[in-house]
Amino acid sequence: MLKIYLLRHGTTLFNEKELVQGWNDSILTEKGTYQARCAGYGARDIRFDKCYSGDCDRQIQTAKLFLSENNSQVEIIPDMLFREMNYGKYQGNPYINMLEPLFKMHGAEYAGYPELYKYMNDIEIADEVARRDDTGVTEGTKKVWIRFKQGLDRIIKENNDGNILLSTSSLAIAVVITNLFPDFVQNGLVDNCSLTEIAYENGEYKLIDYNNTQYRKIGEENLS
Repeated sequence: MLKIYLLRHGTTLFNEKELVQGWNDSILTEKGTYQARCAGYGARDIRFDKCYSGDCDRQIQTAKLFLSENNSQVEIIPDMLFREMNYGKYQGNPYINMLEPLFKMHGAEYAGYPELYKYMNDIEIADEVARRDDTGVTEGTKKVWIRFKQGLDRIIKENNDGNILLSTSSLAIAVVITNLFPDFVQNGLVDNCSLTEIAYENGEYKLIDYNNTQYRKIGEENLS
């Protein structure tokens, strides 16, 4: 059986400033660095056989910090297929620029990303954002899935079994779960440095664990 652990990157400067990242990048904050180390420490009983990552620095650095505490001596394999969604013209700009029109669409005032869940889920939000980008650059979730699925197929081709760490981003994880497990209800984006575990065997995927922050919390209790 092949097990793939989807790791969301740690908190970044853009996260704290509420700026849209996507294919743009920003550094891990001190908090984000600590989160990645803590998650790795908490998961130290899991020995990873290989590590793949999106090619953005925040994803690669999260994997490095995670593995440094996990003690799995594996190479990190960067691949652009595992990037976050491309948000086109919204990247690098405040969330309010991207999301305020969606609030207005529902007759509400802008109140931050979590409040938008009253009206839409993450997939609906991402696709509406893509529809409103007049540059046509924003991917939308269908394109993200096509891209990410190519990456998953690569992992399956290169690994018959074992534990795989895959460092990526929040909306990308939401897209994976939506497409592989359409009946599973997601309650917002996964947390920074959470682990979502999926298994693959005989052509079938199974969701083992979702948005598990206990590994990170174990580290927080033991690392300074």
